[in-house]
Amino acid sequence: MPSKALLHIGDILGAHGLKGTLTIYSHTRPAQAIAGYSCWWLGNTAETARPYPVKRCWLHGGKRTLAELDGISDCNSAQTFKGQKVWVPAAEVDVDEDEFLWEDLIGCEVIREGSEELLGTVTALEEYGAQDNLLIRTADDAELQGEWMIPFIEEIVIEVDLDEGIIVVDLPDGMDVCFTPRS
Repeated sequence: MPSKALLHIGDILGAHGLKGTLTIYSHTRPAQAIAGYSCWWLGNTAETARPYPVKRCWLHGGKRTLAELDGISDCNSAQTFKGQKVWVPAAEVDVDEDEFLWEDLIGCEVIREGSEELLGTVTALEEYGAQDNLLIRTADDAELQGEWMIPFIEEIVIEVDLDEGIIVVDLPDGMDVCFTPRS
C-alpha cells in the first residue's frame, strides 16, 4: 500500500500483560475512535507497515488504548512493536465537511486576509489541549525568518482551500507575539 494511502493514528507504547496485548497512545478524536478500525497497519513508517486485524480494542484511561491483534499472542512478540506507529488506510477515515486531516494541511501556504501577505508554509500541527496550532515556517526569501504558531480556530482561520493549498488567516492585533524569529 502506498505511504500516502495510510494515516498515522497512534503510537505503540509497549506490551500489557502476558497475552500479547498492546498499549497504544491514540491520536484520534475522540481517543476511542481508534477502536473503530478492523485492521491496523503497524510499522515505523507507512512504507514498512504491515496489516494486523484487530481482535479486541478498549479504552484504558485518557488517550491510552489496549488492543489485541491477530498474530501477536504473547508478551515477547508484543514488546517487539514498542515504538512503532499505528496506521490505517486514509480511505477508511471519515472527515466531516468542516474538518481536516492534519496531513492535508501540512504544506499549505498561509496568507493574511486583506493584505495577501504570505506568512509561510504549514510544517506541522501541534495540540496543546485547548486547540490545535498551525506551525508555519516563513519562506526562504522572507525578510524576517522564523516560525508562526497560530491557533487553528474559527475566529483566526477564515478559509481552507485544500485544492489550492492555501489557508487564509485573520490575525487580530497582538498576534505578532505568535512569531518566533530565527537567528
